[in-house]
Amino acid sequence: MKQKVWGWMLAGLCITGLGSAHAKEIFTSEIQVGDQAAKILTYNNISNVAGQYDTAQMLKMFPNYSDTTQVAAKLDLRGVDVKLDFAENSGKLNFTIPSLGIVRSYGEVNGSREDAKDAFLDALKGEDKDLLKALTKEWVKHSPIDPVAGNPTSLLSTMVVSSTDSFSDMTSNQTLGIKSTSGSIGIMPRFGRYTQAGYGVDVYNLPLNYAHWFDSKDMGIAVDMPLTLVDTEGSLTGSVNLGIGLNFKVTSNHAFSWYLMPQIRGGVTASEDFGTAALIYGGGLGSNLQFPLNERSSVGIINMVSYYKTDPIKIKDFNSGYDLQNTVYRNGAEYSRVLSRSVNNSPLVAKFQFARTDYHGDELFSEVSHDISASLGFKNQKKKAWVDEYRAGVTYTHADKGLKGFLLNLGYVF
Repeated sequence: MKQKVWGWMLAGLCITGLGSAHAKEIFTSEIQVGDQAAKILTYNNISNVAGQYDTAQMLKMFPNYSDTTQVAAKLDLRGVDVKLDFAENSGKLNFTIPSLGIVRSYGEVNGSREDAKDAFLDALKGEDKDLLKALTKEWVKHSPIDPVAGNPTSLLSTMVVSSTDSFSDMTSNQTLGIKSTSGSIGIMPRFGRYTQAGYGVDVYNLPLNYAHWFDSKDMGIAVDMPLTLVDTEGSLTGSVNLGIGLNFKVTSNHAFSWYLMPQIRGGVTASEDFGTAALIYGGGLGSNLQFPLNERSSVGIINMVSYYKTDPIKIKDFNSGYDLQNTVYRNGAEYSRVLSRSVNNSPLVAKFQFARTDYHGDELFSEVSHDISASLGFKNQKKKAWVDEYRAGVTYTHADKGLKGFLLNLGYVF
């Protein structure tokens, strides 16, 4: 089923990597029937949370189980502690989130437990909008692996980083005189591996971008669309986001050049395993001050402030209640240098970057992150070459609360 749901994402990626090590499950439940010893269950699909009450499943764990037996469960629902129980001789499923004071009941006392289970799963899929809105607020605050926000592999983080990536490449390349005025299309397959509070997360990312400086060289356009597949301990999440920005050269002299880029961006993410679907949209303004040190090197100071809002969106059976608003500041520096070494008479260009990102607004699990990047590339000087530029690099990310990981990338410009 997951292959069918996410096949379109896999087809868009042209890199492969190793699966995660399944060191930790997404959902954990301690379930007890009557006075029998409790059982610990783990899941990596939200449908299995309700599926634990299938009669056949219950009989495997508790041979004395029947549809009239008392059942009580404590569930870690992605960092939120909840309680589920059936009273004796009852078909009504009671659901409680003690920390939020939320109490729900599904099914009827004289009804079947299968019907109550199905009603509970429907609520988690989005039918109970108030419940989902409260849960999603807790998920982004307490979960280190939420697909939408609060960690380096979430859609919000991907969108913020993408906003400055396209901006910095356009300006630093023009400052060093290695970018033509004609439009260029770039593809940069990436593979990342992260450790997020004990969870192993693999990221497969394929950014597609287009950059074009107009004849005046004082204004250019940047368009990028990263496709992303995230594997969190076997639970899959797919996302795509699109950003469009106009790059303006405000002023330029022998000492520095100043560029501004207003940008808008929107993205969507969905996961059948997490039971999540959300839309993020917003925009911001970036500033890039380029200081040429000499003919072969420059330093850039990059600052960006942006605002993003999250709304629910229905994809297949899932419609989560995400309702977030965050202002994001990303500030950093970049050093670019044309090296004396060359490949096929094409000089190598090295780039080193550092960036800090701060999130303000609705509370997130991780609100500060640092990225350190290095890359090496060269332009193809051959006439009528199919590939104009090659680049390889690595990024190390360290966020608060111990979240960290690396991202490897290979870039091609046509």
